[in-house]
Amino acid sequence: MKKIVVLAAIVCILFAGTAIQAEETTESAVLFDFESGLQGWDIPDWAYEKPDHVQQSIEVSDRFASEGSQSLRMDVDFPGGKWTGGIVEIMQFFDWSDYDNVACDIYLPADAPEGLKASMILTVGDSWKWVEMSRSYELKPGQWVTLSGDLRPGSIDWRRVQVDDSFRQDIRKIDVRVYSNNNPAYTGPVYIDNVRIER
Repeated sequence: MKKIVVLAAIVCILFAGTAIQAEETTESAVLFDFESGLQGWDIPDWAYEKPDHVQQSIEVSDRFASEGSQSLRMDVDFPGGKWTGGIVEIMQFFDWSDYDNVACDIYLPADAPEGLKASMILTVGDSWKWVEMSRSYELKPGQWVTLSGDLRPGSIDWRRVQVDDSFRQDIRKIDVRVYSNNNPAYTGPVYIDNVRIER
């Protein structure tokens, strides 16, 4: 009986050590934390011209942050009753060959309605292909929600594209879009922070 208990204890210690080791090997590189300003993020010109895009302005805010003390604040005006979106982007060349995942955090104030969703969009390669996530994330008022997209070859997190090494070594833009699909109506801020890649 004692041998079984000792053996069980050793197995538990080994599994615990493996779990800790796996956790420690997860690395992330923060691309944008907004601690020093907008860092090149902007509302794309075309979004001002689209009646279904209702972002009003962006600025750095110290009201909410998932890391550090600042985030990007995007003011939106969703009227309800039809699909509308608010979008921000950064245009920059990225090589994410050594990384497996891209992520960012989004916060909706506690007094905002439920039902808003968000997703990331990448622009990829010489053809500047617009690649949307294959799923969206439900925003939860009063909570930070992490959007996450798998960058590994064969990933199904991105629509109508073959994710391979050439995909992740030539990223041209990152967009974050928040939208209301008919409901709800909402006028106010959305906060974006801690845009990062992970491996």
